Amino acid sequence: MVVSSCSNNQFVLYRRVSTSTQGSSGLGLDAQLESIQGFLSGIPAAQVIQEFVEVESGKEDQNRPELSAAMDCARKTGATILVSKLCRLSRDLEFIARLMKDSRVRFRVASMPDADEFSLSIWACMVQQERRLISERTKDAISAARKRGVQWGTAGKKNIKKCNDARIEQADAFAEKLASIVTPMRENGMTYQSIANRLNQMDIKTARGSMFNPIQVKRVLDRTLK
Repeated sequence: MVVSSCSNNQFVLYRRVSTSTQGSSGLGLDAQLESIQGFLSGIPAAQVIQEFVEVESGKEDQNRPELSAAMDCARKTGATILVSKLCRLSRDLEFIARLMKDSRVRFRVASMPDADEFSLSIWACMVQQERRLISERTKDAISAARKRGVQWGTAGKKNIKKCNDARIEQADAFAEKLASIVTPMRENGMTYQSIANRLNQMDIKTARGSMFNPIQVKRVLDRTLK
């Protein structure tokens, strides 16, 4: 059954964790629910039709019966599927693209309240590309450091200096690739806090895998001006 008239205030909630990351990185079920509730509080007369919770134990995007059920529910009711972050649908661009090809299902992301489905597709593409580039440059920096004789985890003044040099090289490589995103934001007048918020919405992490704050954004920009 395809619903001909859809209500913009009806939602099907979808939350997802994996057994290996449950409760970490701010993406646990409770944290997701808090984010979703914050979004719904800004929607007049918001109505939750049904909620689906997925706990994965295998490879991502495999065995997703709850997501399939959520999409079936959305098709039948005309409600919009609501997730806390885009990565809760998937971290894989092709998988997200396949989901959004279904014209009978709409998606909203609580951490990106102003984004439409086209914007979400662009964000997914940017995030995947930046992750790939950052990963490649980090691996290249580590490989270059090893060729210079750095022995990871080994103490000693000489090796400490080599390790420090390698960390600086990795940080510079990270900043260089992230510059393609943060520099235009800064040039358009966005504050460090606004840029940090946007990077966190895109689920882009710092070089150490944490969420961005204004100071970290400034450091990235400062490195690009060296």
